Amino acid sequence: MKKFSPIFSISLYVFLSLFLLLISIQLVTFDIEFYSDKYEEYNISKKTGVKSEDLLDITNDLLEYLKGEKENIIIYKKVNGETQKIFQKRELLHLVDVKELFLKGFKLKKLSLVMVIISISYFLLFNRKLLSKNLIITSLIPIFFILVLFILMTLDFNKYFTYFHKIFFTNDLWLLDPKKDILIQMLPLDFFYSIAKKISFYFITQLFLIFLLGQGLKRNVYNSLKRK
Repeated sequence: MKKFSPIFSISLYVFLSLFLLLISIQLVTFDIEFYSDKYEEYNISKKTGVKSEDLLDITNDLLEYLKGEKENIIIYKKVNGETQKIFQKRELLHLVDVKELFLKGFKLKKLSLVMVIISISYFLLFNRKLLSKNLIITSLIPIFFILVLFILMTLDFNKYFTYFHKIFFTNDLWLLDPKKDILIQMLPLDFFYSIAKKISFYFITQLFLIFLLGQGLKRNVYNSLKRK
């Protein structure tokens, strides 16, 4: 059975990294306190003309929609004292695309978890010595890419934010007007820069914990062989 080790090693490299990244995205994206802090920091209530408590209500509805818990995101709130529909046609169409992206992400996260469990189970059963090495490698490979990406985002976040949308969306509905579209007023470029930094921090932290786990398993294996 050890002849399958390379296959399961690659599986662990890919799917554990992917699972941790998707977990990081989910933790930050659905953290309502993060939105509350950023709305205050960027003075979003003044920019949108929507009261702070209403902004959080809108955000809660939006996050439930992205999770697939709401059928639509038709919301009416007061804007500059007058009740109106918060998201207009173009924003609503873009949110449909965003929701689909998140739902695919949830499915990919579940698939990744299954593959991680299968891969780790294989190593526990047939090649425990290689498990620690693979965990260490898994934790180190993405670090380089995430650091490079972080540097690029710091240099020109708008450029790579645009690349992201061109890769993941097949239309230009994400090009909203900050003068009239509340969605982009609520979530300006600075907000996405902040969320990208926090996702990167969570991801790197989890990779560091995987590295420590790998080192711990490596010492246990070494001590077991030494006693023999």
